[in-house]
Amino acid sequence: MTTPATDADGAAVMLGTQAQFEQAIVGRTLAFEGNTFMFNADGTFSGPWNGDGISGTWTWVDGAACREGRIGTTRTLDLDCQIWSVAGSQATVTRDRGNGASFVYDIR
Repeated sequence: MTTPATDADGAAVMLGTQAQFEQAIVGRTLAFEGNTFMFNADGTFSGPWNGDGISGTWTWVDGAACREGRIGTTRTLDLDCQIWSVAGSQATVTRDRGNGASFVYDIR
């Protein structure tokens, strides 16, 4: 049996539609380097982050999750459209529509 986060062979699945992104990511806690946050169904994201909190908005645009927001009161997160793929309980995210740096979130 496969999960929404893997294909029949257990390989990573590219989240190419908003429905796939919502099924695999929205409403789930994402963890990275001791911090956590969540993408919410209302188009926001939020959570604790380095003691300051993280918050912002997200939309789905042409195959990418585009987000912008803030960490605390001093750090602005500029608009970044990210390509997501998921394998099991990990999501690999690549900034700048797949042309930037990649990092991995644990999905809880």
